[in-house]
Amino acid sequence: MKASINTNVGTHALTITIQGLNWDDIEQASFYEGEVQVRELLKLIGQELTVHLLRSKAVDAPTVKWEGETYYRKETSLGHYQTLYGEVVLSRHLYQSSAGGATLCPLERNCQLSFGAATPLLTEVVSFKLASAPAGEVAQDLAKSHGVALSATYLHHLAQQVGQLAVEKHETWHLEAAAAPASVAIIATGVDGTTMPVVGEAYKEAMCGTIAVYDQAGERLHTEYLGTMPEAGKATFAQRFTTRVAWVKELYPDALHVCLGDGAPWNWDFFATHYPEAIWVLDFYHAATHLHTAAEAIFGTGTEAEAYYER
Repeated sequence: MKASINTNVGTHALTITIQGLNWDDIEQASFYEGEVQVRELLKLIGQELTVHLLRSKAVDAPTVKWEGETYYRKETSLGHYQTLYGEVVLSRHLYQSSAGGATLCPLERNCQLSFGAATPLLTEVVSFKLASAPAGEVAQDLAKSHGVALSATYLHHLAQQVGQLAVEKHETWHLEAAAAPASVAIIATGVDGTTMPVVGEAYKEAMCGTIAVYDQAGERLHTEYLGTMPEAGKATFAQRFTTRVAWVKELYPDALHVCLGDGAPWNWDFFATHYPEAIWVLDFYHAATHLHTAAEAIFGTGTEAEAYYER
């Protein structure tokens, strides 16, 4: 099958023509097989529309200026780009300075193709999925839901590029959390960490913090998560977390502040330094685990220890 697009600026009409399609055969097949064919049609149309968008951002000028330097147009060459609808291929111009060296592709810069061959929408979708599942499962999901075949290795590289950009930009980005209702009665802040093996550096602790707001009835209204990669001293995490907590507390100055943590000494030193006025809560699981260990140390394993523990 092949798709072609025609636009009419005057009537704001867009016509999509599908060649090589036998719709009667699709209707005669099972409904599931028809659904699969519809998905393939939408994929084909998505590819063609994306190619049109890419071409609309192309540059054909003899020269372009970039960071004060003049670049000269080269012959067209094929560009291969990964989209949410599969790979698309189109001709575009590259540019190069008179001194040679690296080439410049205005089309890629204009289309925000900051992640190699991946379009921004594909990068966004992949990043969202990788936050909840490993690369192998995300690859299977993309193949099943979108009919797009991308390897786990490619997805790993894409995630690394996104992560690196976030590291470079986080100082200048000012992200606003979703607005919570005005009826916030409790601000609950929690911190935790887990040790991770770092190549050439033994184990270091990666940190995660949560800032949750609750109403008077104890219903959670919103939660924000902040994390940092392993770092000696956890200074980056402490700075980011305390800055954000201060912003939330300023929004709700009358809310009760509760700090949640496990028994790690760093957590309580952190709370004592930054939130001495808050209520501190040791999480139930860790407290209960230590109590169970104590019960068995006193009574041995058996019903007596269990009864003591439960009481």
